[in-house]
Amino acid sequence: MIGDKKETLLPTGACATRAVILAGGQGSRFWPISRHKRPKQFFSISDSGESLIKATAARLEPLVGAENIVVVTNIVHRPLVEEHVPEARILCEPFGRNTAASIGLAALFLRRENPHTVMITLPADHAVSDASVLCKTLDRAATLAKDGDKLVTIGIEPTSPNTGYGYIRCGKELGDRAFMVSRFYEKPSFDRAQQYVASGEYLWNSGMFAWRVDAILKAIADHMPALMDALTKIDATIGTKKEQPTIGEVFEKLESISIDFGVLEHAKNCAVVRAEPFGWSDVGSWDQWAQHFKPDQDGNLTRGDAIVVDSKGCVVHSEHRLIAVVGAENLIVIDSGDAVLVCPRENVQEVRRIVDELKRRGRTDLT
Repeated sequence: MIGDKKETLLPTGACATRAVILAGGQGSRFWPISRHKRPKQFFSISDSGESLIKATAARLEPLVGAENIVVVTNIVHRPLVEEHVPEARILCEPFGRNTAASIGLAALFLRRENPHTVMITLPADHAVSDASVLCKTLDRAATLAKDGDKLVTIGIEPTSPNTGYGYIRCGKELGDRAFMVSRFYEKPSFDRAQQYVASGEYLWNSGMFAWRVDAILKAIADHMPALMDALTKIDATIGTKKEQPTIGEVFEKLESISIDFGVLEHAKNCAVVRAEPFGWSDVGSWDQWAQHFKPDQDGNLTRGDAIVVDSKGCVVHSEHRLIAVVGAENLIVIDSGDAVLVCPRENVQEVRRIVDELKRRGRTDLT
């Protein structure tokens, strides 16, 4: 619970940078394995078995120290966070309300330590192959954020016209691989994405940010006044018996909106650091998950008790029983024991629609 003193009073010291890991998402594109009670960030994409959230925290330790990592998560996931990242400070949300609310809540608590603290914010469920280059990039972003009121995001050099990412258009050059943001663009059509990549002016929006605590709270006040009013109510009760009931009451009524939609697309003080390649992936689908394992000579990947015959480019994963696939191409087959997903690899971004339909039917046992 947030009201526990041990969890809310973050450590003080010479370090002016804190890392906030956002771990409240469900990972609906990883259904049927990813569920509300055990979402994607607690899964592994490596043979070592290390979960995505544990790997994220480990990458941040050289930059800020283990004691300066904060995890914001849903209250039902608290035991999992304690298991996977036992060294982290934990802030719990009673309801998932997207990244604007999560970031605002973390900023409230960090402001009590020091309003000039630089807050590096990143998702719990991304993959990185070169942690040292990532830390170098985040440090560059933190330095840029520390010197003023800039809201800094990390931009990834596009390697393809991917329609699953948001894009950032670079504006005025600031030096040291940094630019002012000309505009944010949501997930484009394939033709539009091709134009973005060909121009050389656009970067993928990684969902990783750096800003001073006072700067992001001011931006929320300017562009999301209703959220700021709600956060102010919480702030007045922190450290009292009313803290947890107030958080529950406030979060239940909050709009679910991302920090991108709510703040960054409206703010005029956004900057972007053009990252050097560090092997980034948001592991946003079963297709991307499969890329982290070695396929057979026909491009098939099997995990668990699975067999493929006369097939090419298939991804087959079973956790409980034998799954056999014959004569198929580019097919995704995922068995969680109580549900089976079958879809073409080209449609993996649509898996979240299954979760939406299950919720519409009241099948909470499967979401």
